[in-house]
Amino acid sequence: APAPAPALARAPAPAAEPGTGAAVAGPPATAATNAAAGIGGGGRLDRIREARIKGYEGDACGECGNFTLVRNGTCLKCVTCGATSGCS
Repeated sequence: APAPAPALARAPAPAAEPGTGAAVAGPPATAATNAAAGIGGGGRLDRIREARIKGYEGDACGECGNFTLVRNGTCLKCVTCGATSGCS
């Protein structure tokens, strides 16, 4: 009886573009490339978007130095230490 034919190896399927389902060519994405592109958890754009949703203004607190100032009427209040600034 003839020997069975060897199994053929299959190439892996290409990765899909997030949210589109379209296949993309190129090397696999890494955490570093995703972060640089603002994709996935921890990307710069994700952090900026999250900070804006929380109401952070982007200014540093004069007392503790954290960038956690939120609007409190006409004032800014630090979520971290409770200090206020810009009140008239």
